[in-house]
Amino acid sequence: MSAAGPLALAAEREIVARHDFFVDWFAGRLGEADYSAALAAFDAGFVRIDPDGTMQDRAGLDAMLRAARGRITGDFSIGIEASAPLWEREDAVLMTYLERQTHAGRTTVRRAAALFLEDADAPHGVAWRFVQETWINDRPGM
Repeated sequence: MSAAGPLALAAEREIVARHDFFVDWFAGRLGEADYSAALAAFDAGFVRIDPDGTMQDRAGLDAMLRAARGRITGDFSIGIEASAPLWEREDAVLMTYLERQTHAGRTTVRRAAALFLEDADAPHGVAWRFVQETWINDRPGM
């Protein structure tokens, strides 16, 4: 893995901030202004491949997030670990990280690879273009 340059450092901040947003959004603690700012962190061409292999574009992400607001009750947390750049150039960076989610006494872990593009209009100066998540422990409900 390469040393973290300025774009990688911005991406690290964005990864943590976006997952903090997800926790508060899913718990119903945030409003529409917070949501609009968060959605600005995703490039118009965004694509996500979830841990089960389903592809989702930015419109799908928007619909999923809107439907999920306030749906998680009780203790819920997302921790980000081992964030590191895999590749970086002046206007893009490929990051990897571990995402540890805990809810109702159960913890799941997934490894993610995410491509960020430089974007002055995004909250941390980088926009999510692509993310692929892979389960590295038991899937939820198994």
